[in-house]
Amino acid sequence: DGAYSNGGMEMRKRSNAALERAISLDPNYSFAAAWLIANRVEQGELAKAYQDAKALVARHPENAQAHFALGYVLRYGGAMEESAHECDAALALDSGNYGWRSCAFTFNQLGNYAHAMDFLQLDAGSVWTSNNIMRNYIRDGKLAQAKEMAGKLKDEELGYRIMTACIENPSSANVASLGREVVAARLADPDPEPRYIVAGDLLFCGQKDGAVQLLKSSIAGHFCAYTGLQNDSAWAKLRGTPEFAELLSAAKQCRDG
Repeated sequence: DGAYSNGGMEMRKRSNAALERAISLDPNYSFAAAWLIANRVEQGELAKAYQDAKALVARHPENAQAHFALGYVLRYGGAMEESAHECDAALALDSGNYGWRSCAFTFNQLGNYAHAMDFLQLDAGSVWTSNNIMRNYIRDGKLAQAKEMAGKLKDEELGYRIMTACIENPSSANVASLGREVVAARLADPDPEPRYIVAGDLLFCGQKDGAVQLLKSSIAGHFCAYTGLQNDSAWAKLRGTPEFAELLSAAKQCRDG
């Protein structure tokens, strides 16, 4: 509810409490431990999440959930090659688990869209995956496929609506209005990664100022996308601008810190 709906921090805190209780009852319950790690990193507790994820993998090197959790934290910290390694380890240990789907974001930052699609296909058919497949089509310049996918996503959540509206009519006044709504909604969410992802949507839709605002906020929230800013084609329109140089410098400091 906190991550995908409007439950906010109250629901995130309840989630944390439930997961901590589960771990107290069963210290080897790796699913709860991994989920708690993801919650912490989404709330900006990167150092604590990293320590816990490293310890979880050390205790359970055979556990796919542990490797996924570590890959998740490493993505936020900007260690993309290491994140990719952990994602592939999780996939090798449990090749059909749709829970690994967000590893696609690691490979997007590396510019490896084909492998990103492998992870998205683990959850084929969901709205979340369809939206991110649409994003990957755009990255690959496959706008006809992106437009076809957009036609299947009408009347969905706000973040999806701006993309469908933009693909159909980029100059529409509705795109600018939706862009402002998207920025406000993402800034209200403590998780910095969606700000980074949605910033790419806004840039594609010609909403540069909103995109830069979300990227700045994402980096300030400890999402250190130094590799992604350099490799992901989503940022092609931004590269070479003064704003981009500042963002890249901030992302590097975030990663190295």
